[in-house]
Amino acid sequence: MTRLPKPKALLNKQWLVGLLFVPFMAMALPADRQQPIQIDSDTADIDNKKGVSVYRGDVVMTQGTTRITGDVITIYTRDRELTRVIAQGNKARAYYEELQPGEQGIVQAWGNTIRYDVDSDQIELIKNAQLSQKGDTFTGEKIDYNLTLQTVNAKGTPSQGDNGRVQMVIQPRQEKAASTK
Repeated sequence: MTRLPKPKALLNKQWLVGLLFVPFMAMALPADRQQPIQIDSDTADIDNKKGVSVYRGDVVMTQGTTRITGDVITIYTRDRELTRVIAQGNKARAYYEELQPGEQGIVQAWGNTIRYDVDSDQIELIKNAQLSQKGDTFTGEKIDYNLTLQTVNAKGTPSQGDNGRVQMVIQPRQEKAASTK
């Protein structure tokens, strides 16, 4: 099968198709940020003065319904408030999940590195990136997702041919069951 170069208009259409996926990915449960942060790791190096904590060894961080895992997780704080989390996966990809309000389900994200900027509500998935909710998925080399604006920007690696392209699977809308009489 011969692969033709994509016209710019087609790339814009792919980006627009990606926006169809975004409404399913609304913001997290409001109470999550009010919950305590719990961390389980093999080791911890904490510098309260600089506001940087580094946890190593099958790290699991939870706050309410938000869960982040990785081989190394670095947490940045300012005045005891969480500002940024960086999760890195060496043996396996780092993982992020968060329960969304209503019937929207759980947002799941994977990447060799996950950067979560709490102040801007931005999640950046780097290398082997994947974003999924209710069967809809994005895969690519890098995915940026803004929780507040509900925008996704996914990029592939053109030098890797078909494997380096952004791929999306968007499930058909489920029809509501007909009411019985």
